[in-house]
Parts: sequence; structure tokens; C-alpha cells
Amino acid sequence: MSTTKEFSFDLDERMIKTLAEEFDPQKAVDEFAAAVAGKKGAEVEAIARQVFEKYGKDWMKRTLELGERYPDRTYEVLKAAAEKTGALTIPHAPQRAIEIAYCSTKGILALPIVENNSRRLVYRMVKCPTYSALANKCGQEVANALPCKYACLAGCETLKQDLGLGVNIEMEAATPEDGFCQFAMNKVRTAT
Repeated sequence: MSTTKEFSFDLDERMIKTLAEEFDPQKAVDEFAAAVAGKKGAEVEAIARQVFEKYGKDWMKRTLELGERYPDRTYEVLKAAAEKTGALTIPHAPQRAIEIAYCSTKGILALPIVENNSRRLVYRMVKCPTYSALANKCGQEVANALPCKYACLAGCETLKQDLGLGVNIEMEAATPEDGFCQFAMNKVRTAT
């Protein structure tokens, strides 16, 4: 009789389903559209920041919570290695959370990771459904102002704070100009 424990390397479907239901981007777009109806300029920008930052922060906090509740074997090994060595937090821990968050809510199977090393984590969102929903609901001009960027940036900031990462967050590309959005977590260099 074998006593070998079976391990799952797949993300738990309950986690994916929960995030997809709770953080459907269309809900944030609908809330934003209702809040900006009849408003212009700086008012729209302030509402964009308020609505999408809250969405991004809550989205990533919930992703982290569910990620801990439903760990896969790869995460368990990475976490054990990080605890043993005191390293491996960047890029592995934030990358896992980012991939779970985006794959669960954006209808994608894989998130393009552009760079992944001990100094930088860079990812790209191509054909974003949130951007498309904004264009459909609020018009192309509003979508091109990228009110949704606040969700992605707030998600990264939440990871930075909750995981205690010494990184700077940067948006390196934007869909209206580049055809995709790209975000980077750059490790802060410390003096030696």
C-alpha cells in the first residue's frame, strides 16, 4: 500500500470561480459609468481613481486571501524555500498573485510575463476586457484616458504593502498608445 501523497499543481477552481464572480470587471465599469454620468475632466479623473483604486485593492487582497486558503504544490514549495532562505519573495510571490488575479477575472489562460528576476517583475495585459468594457459603456475617449489603470496600479501597491516588498511600481506601456498595458515592480536598490 502506497503512502505517497498526491499533490496538485493546478489552481483551485473554487478560488478562480470566487474571484471571477466577486471581481467581474464589468461591475467596476458599471459603477464608474454611473458615477461619471454628466461629469467632465478632473471630476471624472477623481472618480476613476476612487472607484478603480478600491476595486484594485480589494481584488488583490481577496486574491492573496484565497491564494493562502487554496495553495497549490508549486506555491507550497516556493513558500518553504522563501522561509528557509529568506529570499525568493520577488518575483515569485507577487507573480503568483498577479497571475491568479488576472487569469480569474480577465478571461485569459495565461498572463504574459515579460521579465521575471530578483530585480524586476514585468507583466503585460493585452486585449483587456476592462478597457473594452469601458469603451463600450463610456466611449473610446473615456477608455483611452485609462481610468482602469488605477485598478492595476492599486493591485500592485497592495501586493507591495501586504507582502512587504521593497519595490517601486511603474506603468511602462498603455493600451491607447502601445496596444497593451504593461506594469513593472522594480526592486529598490539599497546602499551597501
